Amino acid sequence: MRGLPPVLLAEVRYAFQVCSRQHATTRRTEFSTCPPLFKKSQKSKKNNLPIQVIHSQKLQAQKQRDDASTPVPQQPDAGTELVPSQKQETSLDTERKVEVPLKVIPKAELTPNLTLSPKERLHIEQLTRRMPPRPEPKVYKRRIRIYSLGNARIYMMTFLRFTAIAVLGFVTVIVAPAHWVNGSSFWVVAGLWLAGFVPFVFINWTLRPMVTEVFLRLPQSAQHSPKAAMEYAKSLPLDATLEMRFTRATCLTDVVSPRLAHTRPSQSSLRPVTFEWIGPLVEHGHFLRPNPSQFYVRPESATGRAAMDVTPGIWSKVYERLTGIESGTLAKWRR
Repeated sequence: MRGLPPVLLAEVRYAFQVCSRQHATTRRTEFSTCPPLFKKSQKSKKNNLPIQVIHSQKLQAQKQRDDASTPVPQQPDAGTELVPSQKQETSLDTERKVEVPLKVIPKAELTPNLTLSPKERLHIEQLTRRMPPRPEPKVYKRRIRIYSLGNARIYMMTFLRFTAIAVLGFVTVIVAPAHWVNGSSFWVVAGLWLAGFVPFVFINWTLRPMVTEVFLRLPQSAQHSPKAAMEYAKSLPLDATLEMRFTRATCLTDVVSPRLAHTRPSQSSLRPVTFEWIGPLVEHGHFLRPNPSQFYVRPESATGRAAMDVTPGIWSKVYERLTGIESGTLAKWRR
């Protein structure tokens, strides 16, 4: 403090004096720059307690005097009337228990002296009550597989299509450009490219009618049990829908859904065909992605692993409806 300028020293002492005057009302120790000359007594220590402690002590003493002077009121019996609460002098929580009656609100009534008929009561109940959601019925199957071409035949078709695509790609990307760069004529390059393109077109056109799997779509009334599904399959209506799976030129599978009423028997001398789809033209696809209109199916479904998920006893009747020819199984059964 000795090294400070006199003006700054006077400002610091003035600030301490102002702070000591402000805290004097809270009975706290006054701030001073001078060291204490003597020890404070026990009475001065009691006066220097925080104002919150002194205030709580006064409230406790006042509460004890109020409890001693105020008589204890009798607790009324629980009834339908509300009990008025006593006026509190302070806003502090005195931890007093207030008795709440069990029944404070009378029974609600819509309209006094109103009589409703049972029909009106039922109508009001239906309007005001929220019905629980109905459980969805268990579905046995939405469709059943009735025909399979066989795993070996499907693998062979896929191999032929993939080989034709690979040969066409090799000729288009490597062979034809190499001959063109080496100075071959246009007709030689075109002939080499046609040598790879013609097998691709022939294989795709020949295998296009081949159906790999046939599913029978079940209506909602026949989806709940195997018995209902078999009864529907044995007596198929004209609007029965079949889901036939076939393979496109890109080796990808696709599905068409013709109805039995939109099919008729058909034959072809150039490729295998057993029936024709004469349904609406909208379902036959578009120009860039057309669906086949002629199909080939075998009289009997494949056996072995391919027959694991096939429902027996249905395909013979469906084959007769599609081609007009009895299958071998149906002919043996009739004999």
